[in-house]
Amino acid sequence: MMRNIQKENRLRERTIDLVAVSSVVNSEGERIMADKIKAILSDFDIFKKFPGHLRICPVNDDGMQRYSILALVKKPGVSKTVLGIGHFDTVAIEDYGSLKPYALAPQELAVWLKNSSQDSEVLQDLENSDFLFGRGSLDMKSGIAIWLELLSEFNQQHTGKNLLVCFVCDEEGNSKGMIDAIPFIRQMIDDHQLDVISAIDTDYTSPQFSGDTRRFLYGGTIGKILVQFLCVGKEAHAGDPFAGIDANELVSALIEEINMNTAYCDKNDLDVTVPPITLSIKDDKQQYSVQTAKMASVTFNVATIGKDIREWEKMLLEAADKAQKRVLDKIDKSYQDYCSLKGIQCSPLLNQVKIKSYHNDLNLDLNLGDNEDEREFSLRYVKQQALSDPGAQIILFLSMPYYPHHTLDKNIAKHQEFVDEIQQCAPGYTYLPYYPYISDLSFVSRANPKDIDAIRQLIPGYDKLNRVDWTSLDSLNVPMMNMGPWGKDAHKFTERVYVPSILDVYEICRAYLAK
Repeated sequence: MMRNIQKENRLRERTIDLVAVSSVVNSEGERIMADKIKAILSDFDIFKKFPGHLRICPVNDDGMQRYSILALVKKPGVSKTVLGIGHFDTVAIEDYGSLKPYALAPQELAVWLKNSSQDSEVLQDLENSDFLFGRGSLDMKSGIAIWLELLSEFNQQHTGKNLLVCFVCDEEGNSKGMIDAIPFIRQMIDDHQLDVISAIDTDYTSPQFSGDTRRFLYGGTIGKILVQFLCVGKEAHAGDPFAGIDANELVSALIEEINMNTAYCDKNDLDVTVPPITLSIKDDKQQYSVQTAKMASVTFNVATIGKDIREWEKMLLEAADKAQKRVLDKIDKSYQDYCSLKGIQCSPLLNQVKIKSYHNDLNLDLNLGDNEDEREFSLRYVKQQALSDPGAQIILFLSMPYYPHHTLDKNIAKHQEFVDEIQQCAPGYTYLPYYPYISDLSFVSRANPKDIDAIRQLIPGYDKLNRVDWTSLDSLNVPMMNMGPWGKDAHKFTERVYVPSILDVYEICRAYLAK
């Protein structure tokens, strides 16, 4: 089939136009980006005729007044509807360093990268005009361009399915955009008597290894639990270290046990996740002193596809027990070696570290502070619990955000039909069961009720932090697919999208909608 150069160039220009607007997550740029998308949509003939088919979905209690947008194009008498999803926020641009002024200008950025990059693969792609560089080019303003182009073409005489697109903010943060849009999606479905048969996210896809040129269809998404440990030690003067237990040493042992350890990869018959990775480490010392840290904490990103929350709890408590034993053994050995060096008699240290989970059964009344990070808020809860127990301890708890994992079940007829239809429209694409990065697809299908009960207990301050109406997902509960433009180095300053892949995904979506 001949390549539609005119359409490809149009998609390229849409992407460049969107990239030019800064929309870094947790910034007012997200609102500015939403304003731009709303203005583009409002100029389409279909929405001039039906302005009520455009709705804004404000993020609740948001000081930046961010919002998501719903856009419905519907044929009279047709109920079958595809839910399209795309996020317009990006990660920050600080990683561009001296090239920061060009992060949102793909053509200028390419010129500067040619003169500064020493990466052979990047230099090779810079010589290929089919690659478009810049923050958000891949993740995922090229995916947004696809939905805008499809909506712009819609007319009431088309054959096939209706299209309801949700353009969301905050995906790179806490998915507040998607979560707070769910009630509006439900209302739009009810108002127009829509039968949502599937959900498609056009988030980016990338090689799985160097030289991998395959294109992917992902029939689901991994989940995520944000695992935190509060380590409470025994303070000691730096001149008498054996009199205490260093909280930072406990954190270090947890990192040694869990971080990048494939024993903590989640797996099932379909796939395997990446191992956990640390996201933050800190202790509670606010200023310099010669006293060791009383409390320290570590946060791990843990990807899920199979285990339920209680299975993870058991496994992580066992990890904490291994870590504390390693620390106490090290202290004992070091103390014995020190006594030998000094020529003095050792006294028993009698150290103990308790291992436990946090449970939301304390009668605490803490309030989320203005601009307080949700993870810090949960940590405050756990520190309050720790104060009731003076001994050394490691407390396991979870934090927001929580993302359920999902995948299509080919034993369910409507799931298999969906896969078959998409694959007919996407010859040469490889089907995989899980999108390997967290995505808003976590919130378009039913979550495991046992997991929801577990996170209510394990996330400190859950009732004040949770914004998901889990029962509303039961009524949505549609088969899902991620198929986005292909490129390289998302979240890096060499982020780039392969422009022909934008056209490919556009044509797949167009063909599926026409069926």
